[in-house]
Order: sequence, then C-alpha cells, then structure tokens
Amino acid sequence: MSTKIKRSFASHEPDWERYCLFPPSLTLQPYNNQYNTCYNARLSMLRERCLASAEHKIVPRIIELNENVPSTAVGTIVKSTPGRPASDTAYHSSYEGLSYLGVPFTQEDVFMNYCGEGDSVVLEDESGRVELAGDIDLHSLATGVVVAVEGTVGATGIMTVTKVHFPTMGPQDEIKLGGGNGSDSDVVSDGAHVLLMSGLDCGGPDASVSLKREMLLDYITGHFEAKEGSNVARVIVAGGGCTRPIKPENASLFGNWNSGKKLDSQDKTNMTLPIRELDLFLGEMCAGGVPVDYIPGLHDPTNANWPQKPLHACLLPHSVSFVNMLSRAPNPYQANIGGKCFMGSDGYNISDLLRFISKKKKKKKKKKKKKKDETHNDDDEAESNQENLEPATSLEALELTLMVNHMAPTGPDSLPTFPFKDKDPFVMEKTPHVYFAGNCDRFETKVVERQGLKTRLVCVPSFSKTGQAVLLNLKSLECIVLEFGNVEGVATAGGNDEEVEE
Repeated sequence: MSTKIKRSFASHEPDWERYCLFPPSLTLQPYNNQYNTCYNARLSMLRERCLASAEHKIVPRIIELNENVPSTAVGTIVKSTPGRPASDTAYHSSYEGLSYLGVPFTQEDVFMNYCGEGDSVVLEDESGRVELAGDIDLHSLATGVVVAVEGTVGATGIMTVTKVHFPTMGPQDEIKLGGGNGSDSDVVSDGAHVLLMSGLDCGGPDASVSLKREMLLDYITGHFEAKEGSNVARVIVAGGGCTRPIKPENASLFGNWNSGKKLDSQDKTNMTLPIRELDLFLGEMCAGGVPVDYIPGLHDPTNANWPQKPLHACLLPHSVSFVNMLSRAPNPYQANIGGKCFMGSDGYNISDLLRFISKKKKKKKKKKKKKKDETHNDDDEAESNQENLEPATSLEALELTLMVNHMAPTGPDSLPTFPFKDKDPFVMEKTPHVYFAGNCDRFETKVVERQGLKTRLVCVPSFSKTGQAVLLNLKSLECIVLEFGNVEGVATAGGNDEEVEE
C-alpha cells in the first residue's frame, strides 16, 4: 500500500508590477524619450541614499566644486575602457546576437573582458563631470553606478578621492501573508524549499540534456525520492528555457522583403520547437502540483530590451491551462515567497557587467636560481609585484549590484533597456532576502550582511551545461546543489512506493 505525502506549502505574492510597465503600450511610442533621462532618474532616486553617511561639505552640483576644498559630490560613474570595441550600430538578428557570455554565438566559449590598465573614470551629473583619482578602485566600478565621493579637486581639475559612499540599503521586512494569527505556519510549512534552475535549453540538439530534464522532473514530482520531492514548494526558472534559434536555410535577411523565399512547414516546425518543448516541460511540473514562476531569458520570444515582459499566454497553451500553477513573470523578477523577498534575473545583467569589471591578481615571485643571475633580481622582483587584471566572478558581480542598489547598472550603456523618464525600475527600493542570477557557469553562494541586513546571494548554474539545480530552504536560506547526470546512480531510484499528494 502506497503512502501519501503532502507537498510543502509556501505563500506567494508577486511584486514585479513595476517591471511590467515598460513599454506602457506600443501606441505611446516609448522611444520618444532620450536615454539621458535614464541616468537622471537613477541619480534622483539614489542621491539621498548616497549622502546618508557623508562627512565633508556636500556640493549640490559637480560644477560647483572648488579647488583645494574637501567636498562631497554625488553623480554617476562613467568609465572609459580603451579595450572596448567601437559600438556596432548594425542590425543583428536573433540568430546573430550575443550569448550569456556577451560574445557572438560563433565564439560562445570565449569570454571578452574590456578592462585594462588604461581605464579611467569620471563622475557626472546634469551639470558636468570631474575626473577621479586617488583612493578608488576603478576596476570594480562600471558605467551607470551612482556613488558619492569625498575628496579634493586639484589645480589640474582632477578630484583626488579619499572615500567612496555607496547607496544605503533599502528596508527589509518580513512579509506576513495568509490568515490565522499571522504565524510562520500561515506563510510557509516546515521543510519547504524553493528550487532554482536556469538554462533548460529546450529544443536543443543535445539529447543528454533532455534526459537530465526528465530526471529533474521525476525528482520534483516525487518519482525518485517522494519525501525529498515533496519539500519543493515552488520552482523558479531563471531564464534560458529556450535554446538559441537556428537560422533556417531559406530564411531571408531582415529587411530583404523582395527575396521571394518563404519558410516551408519543416522550417516553421523547427523554429517553434524550443517554445513547444518548454511548454510541455512546464506543463508537466504544473500537472504534478508544483507551482512554477517562469522568468524569460535571452532567447525567449519576448522583447529584447529590459525589463522583459512575461511570455504571452498563447505561447504556453498547455502549461497555462493549469489554473494558478504557472506564474509568467517578467525579467527582472521580484516576489515574496514564504515571507521572504526574492529578487533576481536570468543573469544577462550579470554577464554584461562582467565585461566591465575586474580584479587585480599579484604575480608569484620568481625564485633565485644562480648567483650570476643576481643582476636581474631587481627586475624580476619588480615584475613579480606587478598586478595583472583578471575577470571578476559572477558572485562578485552579483554582490556589486547589491552594493550599488541597482540590478542593471550597465544599462542602457551596454545592456539594452527602454528609455524610461521619471523612475528607474531597476533601483532596489527593498533589500531582498534572496538575490539570484541565472545561467551562470557554476554554482556560487554567500551571505552578505550590510547595515545589519542579510541577503543570500545565489548564482544559479546553467542546467544544460552543468546538470545542476539549487534547492533553497525557506526557513534557514541554506542552499544545496542537486546534480543530474550520472544515469547509473539514479537508475534504481524510481522504485519508491510512496507518492506525493498534490
């Protein structure tokens, strides 16, 4: 006789309305605004938070800085990176775009970082700009970051920085949902977990990825270990659901309307395969009684500019038929789950930021071999003390966005965004309990504490590349990694006589 196990419960309240307002409609022409309004809105929202801990005289505008007078100014960082190639204004179709590594698809395994020793930064506001030098780590900053700097402007017009102030953190409140007496049991049940995954790569050519997805589905629905599978109260798919589209042979280039070539039925079937496979996969999870939040990603059929709108219901006819089971979320994402604030994205903002930040790595000192080489020791020691730049990790980039209280600081400079005017939707007005990024090359996590507020950072690995998903405990916020790939190790796990009651 089989034993029924009840699935864990966690309350869920979407908090992503502000991401769904751009563009308000196609008839309002969202591109009538200039992109400089994005930086003005961002600076206006973060100015007072940057000045909360200022010590020197506060200058209202950069143009009012005086020589040899210690002052504090607020502005937006503009970083000059000579290693960055010239902006390419040519049209790129979805077949010729960039991957999550920020490089063309033909070079997907090559990561490009533009940082170098010739980089420089200036602080800019609506009145002007001033070049920064001194006690400032310019390699850890990128264009679009709002900071307050303390320092003194010299005769050359360069400001020697003594201290940098980042915006203070927003409030972090426990969300109490549900009825009863407002206890934790009304919000989340004991043992409840959230499963974070990304990079499903539905419709891809690799059959092994399809097998791993089936194994993941069997785990969630309790066919392997019913007790463990029943702890999954909600699944968040952080982008990467659809594989990169493959250009059909008969497809004409964009704008070449007179080519006369039309796609045959097989080409149309191949083009829609990724979204159809994704719909079936999401539908199977919903049919198993598992609530799912789906965040669109780089290759999904939605708008390219951030924030990305949720996938239309007509694209997921099977999974949306399960009422109240599938939540079509925007990108970025924010929701209150089990009394905790979850915030994150598909990871494209992090991969874009990684191209513009780096860290310094000291070379190892060379050992002395012979006495006759003593004349070269000074040169060797000087070379050993040189600091070379290396790219930052995804976790470091994720932590930086939390520190600057902005989810997409490189937009609109390099990350495509809408030209919003009055309010920047990417500014973090709240401090999340869980902050994640999808489609990372490997799993990383840490707890960051600032101003007494703790946030769990999670880099969700790409499932198609690693076979890994992240299981997060809603009470303790501890993470464990689930890995699917060793078929022999799980072949005997399907004989459990327990089933999950949905």
